[in-house]
Amino acid sequence: MNLFAADIGGTKTLLGIYKFDGKIILLYKKHYISSQWESFESIIIDFFEKLPPNLSYPKQGCIGVAGNIINNTVKLTNLSWELNLSDLIKTTKIDKLSIINDFSCLIYAIPFLDRNQYKAIQSSESSQIPQNNIVAIIGAGTGLGMAKGIINQNEIIALSSEGGHKEFAPRNQNEWDLSQWLKTDMNLKRLSIERVISGSGLTNIARWRLSKEANTNVNLKKNSSQMICDAAKAGDPLMKEVLEMWLSAYGSASGDFALQELCSSGLWIGGGTAVKHLENFRSGVFLNALKNKGRFSNYLEKLPIMVLIDPESGLFGAACKAHLMVDSNLKFK
Repeated sequence: MNLFAADIGGTKTLLGIYKFDGKIILLYKKHYISSQWESFESIIIDFFEKLPPNLSYPKQGCIGVAGNIINNTVKLTNLSWELNLSDLIKTTKIDKLSIINDFSCLIYAIPFLDRNQYKAIQSSESSQIPQNNIVAIIGAGTGLGMAKGIINQNEIIALSSEGGHKEFAPRNQNEWDLSQWLKTDMNLKRLSIERVISGSGLTNIARWRLSKEANTNVNLKKNSSQMICDAAKAGDPLMKEVLEMWLSAYGSASGDFALQELCSSGLWIGGGTAVKHLENFRSGVFLNALKNKGRFSNYLEKLPIMVLIDPESGLFGAACKAHLMVDSNLKFK
């Protein structure tokens, strides 16, 4: 029986057909640039019209979406789209269809992951940390996603979050100056975490830092995060400073989130930037900020921390959830 999966983000939307044969197996997928389509329904229609004829039509499916879902309806945070489950069932002709938060999809993915889909950047093998079956995931992409879950041999419970919209809390003078500059520049009364810790957040930090320079020929576009990373890697001192400031803020927010959720079975880092920053997440800049939490630093020293390096893990997670909608018995490898 085939499974339909979708992962809707502010930048890209992925759709795929999977099956379960001892593990979740991808049969077909298609990539869309979200901003080039007027609605998700138009993407679905295109996807199914071009489905290879040798694939049987899926009987159940799951759609992961970046937004807060209320009464099976969601307006995307970083897109003008609005999705309603009843309308999507009519469009897809899939009766067993669900809409869930995109980071909740990643919780469902965790037990089914192959080792080539993630890397451990901190192990707990030698620690005495208690295992409570609670995991949490945080990830910067177009925005900043968060979710937590309870995973055991009988069930997965995923709890979504909009924690990326919590207030950004400056830890030092530079972060305070940045926050005040961004409020003025973006005409904001409050500054959410994802204005700093996201792909666009990295660009925001760079814009602030360059505003302090008397002479600069750097022209930053809205999505210049890759250019900033490339320049930092090439040795540009300003962009290296920008990247380290971003990584430190990201690490600190990740440590705060781990403490909030007490995710003793593991903190996961996902999102669209994860695979690009694997080595940066292993750096002292990120890990020291994550673990610098006063009386709870020792707890974080022992916490398992993993990075999702599969760029399509959200789509994979939606397929895992679709499988569990029919077969709730967990079949881990």
